[in-house]
This record gives sequence, C-alpha cells and structure tokens, in this order.
Amino acid sequence: MNEIVVAIDFSSCSVNALKHSIKIANAYNANITLVNVCKPCSDESVYPDTKHVHYREAEKRLKEMIDDFAPQLNNKLRYRVREGKVYSEIVNEAKYNDAIFLIAGTHGISGFEEYFIGSNAYRLISLSTCPMITIRTMFQKKEIKKILMPIDSSPTTRQKTNLAADVAQKMGCEIRVLGVYDTGLKDVRRKIKNYVHQVKSIFDQKGLGSSIDFAEGKKASGIILDYIGIHDMDMVVMMSDKDSSSMIIGNEAQRVINHAPVPVLSIHPVLTSSGGFTMSGT
Repeated sequence: MNEIVVAIDFSSCSVNALKHSIKIANAYNANITLVNVCKPCSDESVYPDTKHVHYREAEKRLKEMIDDFAPQLNNKLRYRVREGKVYSEIVNEAKYNDAIFLIAGTHGISGFEEYFIGSNAYRLISLSTCPMITIRTMFQKKEIKKILMPIDSSPTTRQKTNLAADVAQKMGCEIRVLGVYDTGLKDVRRKIKNYVHQVKSIFDQKGLGSSIDFAEGKKASGIILDYIGIHDMDMVVMMSDKDSSSMIIGNEAQRVINHAPVPVLSIHPVLTSSGGFTMSGT
C-alpha cells in the first residue's frame, strides 16, 4: 500500500495541506500518516510534565482531525507524535513509512528571509529522500488539473518527466511543458527546445494530454511564477537544484517554492554511479 506523510502543526496552513493531501492519496490509493513534532524538554526543566502535556494535547487534536477527515479518505488515516527537531523527525517518519510523497503546508517567505532564514518547509525539502509537495494557504482550488513542467538547459531538468507523468495519469491532469529561456545564447536555447520536444514525445507515448510553450525573461524563477499566474496553472513540478554533495536547494528553485500560489512538487537530482545524471522517462 502506498504511504503519504503529511506534516501537521495544527495551523490553518497545515490543515489546508491535509485537505489537498486527501485528494492526492485517493488518486494514489494511499494511506496518510499525520506527523506532529513536540520539541524536547530539558531534563532540568522546572516543569517536568510539560512534555507529556504537549504530547497529550497533540494526540487529542490529531484524533479530532482524524474524526473530521477520515471519512473523505478511501484508505487509512493515522497519526504519529514524535519528539525532536521538527524537520528531522518529519523526514525520518517519511523514511520509516517509505512514503511516496511528503506533504507540508507553507506560508512562504519574502525579503531578506528568503535566502538567509531556513523555514522548516525549506529544510524538509533539502533533507527529504522522497518527492515533496509544498502547499501554500492561499491555494484553495478543489482540483488539480493543469500541471506545469518547466524545462531549462540543466542536465537534470528532464529527471522529473516520469513523476510528472505519473501524477498526471493518477489525477487526470494535463501537462504543459514550458521551455524556460533565461538567456539569449542560441546554442542554449536550441538545447532547451530539444529537451522540451523530447519530454513531449515521452508524454505522447504514454497517452497523456500535453502541450508545449516557451517563455523568456531574466530569471527562471520569475518566468515560471509569471507563467503560473497568467495561465492559471494548478501545480508546478520542479527539480530542487540541490547539488548531490550538499543540503542546499538552489536559489531559483527556492524562490519558486516560496512564492508559487500553487502546490510545488520538488524532486532532487539523481546522481548515477558513473558520475553523470540519469534522465527519467528515457
């Protein structure tokens, strides 16, 4: 049985993420585990029972959420309360469940915080070993029907092809393959165009409804964010741009995650044993 882990802190943001998670879980015939994390208390705390109070309160609220949302889910809705660092424990729960997706709500951040203060959602994406979906509170659509798949000139850009196709098949979506021109160099633009048509060919072979488009601008993130708004897309599938040797998400990917008004499905690049990158879908 497929498993999906949803991070819950009882904010309206995380509850909204759960609502959309149920639709995804039903499409994937998956169970959902809600995970809440209590911060550890010092052994020298003046209030030694604080940990147990937090645990009991979290458990009570999680049970109430299950009563409210379980009837909407085709399979099991469970919960787990863990203790420790929020992002570490949520990622560990996803690993323990061999989750197909880790899903979390995010408020997004702006200004100087964007690149200097790591939110829990940002850290979750950096550490997660499975694809992660971040959903902002503002996203209130009842269905996800149009998926945007941006393609740039990076060697890993096409690695999201198979997962995007799988989501589209399971959820009955159309895919827009967007060639992102953030340079005027002809060779680079030609490479992007070839990548776009390669990906479109794969979707055609799978019998998926898909189309292609091209857009240009100074920065990839700006091109993608503008396109989402203008064309009313419902989800965007992104490579995290995380270098295989680090835990840092690329700035352009981070900006899309922070500002996209739609769910962002983030995938880490896969490094092969030969040192090159594999391309999903070929």
